[in-house]
Amino acid sequence: MNLVGRSDWRDILDHLVVDSLYLADFVRGLELPDSPECWDLGAGAGLPGLPLRMLWQKGRYHLVDAREKRAIFLRTVLAAFPLPGVLVFQGRVEAFMPTRPPADLIVSRAFMPWEKVLHLVRDFTVPGSFCLFLTLVPLPPDLPQGWTAHAEKRYMTTSTPRFFWALRRG
Repeated sequence: MNLVGRSDWRDILDHLVVDSLYLADFVRGLELPDSPECWDLGAGAGLPGLPLRMLWQKGRYHLVDAREKRAIFLRTVLAAFPLPGVLVFQGRVEAFMPTRPPADLIVSRAFMPWEKVLHLVRDFTVPGSFCLFLTLVPLPPDLPQGWTAHAEKRYMTTSTPRFFWALRRG
């Protein structure tokens, strides 16, 4: 369906799916409530969300994407392979957030620059909430006011270093 830039399945596995497998261990190390409210903003083709949920199934996990084609794909996958607590929202993030309780965990791979994500979600999080970013760069030394670096993980996929950052709202 041409939902990701890569076309070779080995490339997709090495550069997109492997992230999700590392991410499951990383998320297990976060101090989340027993039943967290999780939002995957700009969920796209369901990476990292779908593989992550195969390995980590706490709480509700919302795959949020504005594009109908992507939402249809996600619903089709979930109809064939149901995952507990996973829901798809097709629409703009700004329309989704006010309809939900505050997020405990927000996941962002390539939704928008991380600084803009933090600004966008600030009113929809509470102290202790996490924003988790999948990036190609290490955690910067300066963070916006109200956010602290909680954890960072560096790992390799093929020959490319990659990073997770968990920023916590103070």
